[in-house]
Amino acid sequence: MIKVLNMFILAFMLIGIASCDLGTSKSLNASALKDPIKIAVSGTPLSAPFFIAQQQGYFRANGLNVELVRFDSGVKCFDALKNKQVDLATASETVVMFNSFKQTNFSVLASFVESDNDLKLLSLTPQKYQQLDNLAHARIGIVKDSASEFFLDSLLIMYNKTQQPIERIYLTAEQLIPALLNNEVDIISAWEPLSYLLTQKVHVNTNVISSRGLYHLSFNLIELKETRLSTTEKLALLKSINDATDYIHTHPELAQTKISRVLDIDPSQLSYSWNDYSFRLSLSNALFSNIQTQSQWAIDNKLVSEDNSIDFRLIFDRKLFEKFISLEAGW
Repeated sequence: MIKVLNMFILAFMLIGIASCDLGTSKSLNASALKDPIKIAVSGTPLSAPFFIAQQQGYFRANGLNVELVRFDSGVKCFDALKNKQVDLATASETVVMFNSFKQTNFSVLASFVESDNDLKLLSLTPQKYQQLDNLAHARIGIVKDSASEFFLDSLLIMYNKTQQPIERIYLTAEQLIPALLNNEVDIISAWEPLSYLLTQKVHVNTNVISSRGLYHLSFNLIELKETRLSTTEKLALLKSINDATDYIHTHPELAQTKISRVLDIDPSQLSYSWNDYSFRLSLSNALFSNIQTQSQWAIDNKLVSEDNSIDFRLIFDRKLFEKFISLEAGW
């Protein structure tokens, strides 16, 4: 009788242990099966913090299931967000500015990288256009409503060439180099890595003018205000990106190796522009001022309607960023 009783007790214990294990397993599986947070990112080194966060497991370590969806420009990333294909997107401040005239249902959560040498005017005959008077009647390929367009006009304003009769040819980012090589345009206003890729095809210096310091590009993390993400998830996301930027600063060579593998690009391509990038998480007044300046440029050039202009403070989620900063030391 005692032996039978002991067997019953053992059986109940095993059932209890199995139930606990099953409960734990279900909990883990529920976490693993939760729909991933989809983030649209440009397939360039500018997106390095996101790729590093994924490679190093920072998203998982901060309790997130993240899927990175690659596009070839910030314009397409924003479009994916607007069409609700993704939960968040990355794009330049110029893309943010243009879209603010069309809708205000999005927020900028943070900026994660800046560069003062990412955009360039490129030509197969750059020496011809180093005298900017020769831009008259040139066919210039640009990506509409992007940093490409603002950069071109910034140069024209800076060198007092806004009255030059130039022909703007709007193209997608992937069409810029083919159009130049096929003599469909004389110049392109392009971001990296297009400058590097072009030099690999023609093996000559294609820069029309030194543009370092003339324009500061930033890439920013954006969400729709109507989002399924909780504040906790967004804070964890900022933490993951911040961890990744720390890794980039403390392990620059390893970071470059990882990014060259993720993007399937030659390490020499990455080193070509790597030192131009400043990776850090911020939401600064400088970004706000830059967007304001670009907004006035767009209005003056009748690229947008002044009637649709907004107070850009409405699309900056300073409350979330300030909360992240206040919590950072306690993570």
